Amino acid sequence: MGAPPPAPLAPLRLGAQILLLNPVATSVLLVHPTYRTDWILPGGGVEPGESVADAARRELREELGLDRLITHGLVVDQVPYNPHTGAPAGVNIVCDGGVVNTAGALVPPIEAAAEIRAVEWVPLDNLSDRCELFMVRRIRAAVTSVLYGTRIPLLYWGEPAV
Repeated sequence: MGAPPPAPLAPLRLGAQILLLNPVATSVLLVHPTYRTDWILPGGGVEPGESVADAARRELREELGLDRLITHGLVVDQVPYNPHTGAPAGVNIVCDGGVVNTAGALVPPIEAAAEIRAVEWVPLDNLSDRCELFMVRRIRAAVTSVLYGTRIPLLYWGEPAV
């Protein structure tokens, strides 16, 4: 008699978010989705067969009209199952989107209007005015990773993301 089969694994959502900084690293670019009351980093779910780097790049194009090569992660944040909404547990990888050299606000593409209500540069000192506490902590950890140079390469099947 053999061992019983392993229990099925719980579903796990994989997300890719992108940290974009202003040139002096004092503000981050946040989006205000139509389906939330708070502000978050741009990004979204990784689709089946898609790498985290490709998902981050796709989300930047869809939400902000930016096309950037994403090669490094900054932080990994595990999110528990939410019994109130039914959202599965997940892992969010905050990717390094680099510096955006623009004095003005970015405008989401017209195709993103159903999903993105607004985009804004938010000073690091004002994050708690816009974001839930978990997002403030996630952003601060990602900024610290940039400032200390502790980025991690994003790999797909052992190969660098390109």
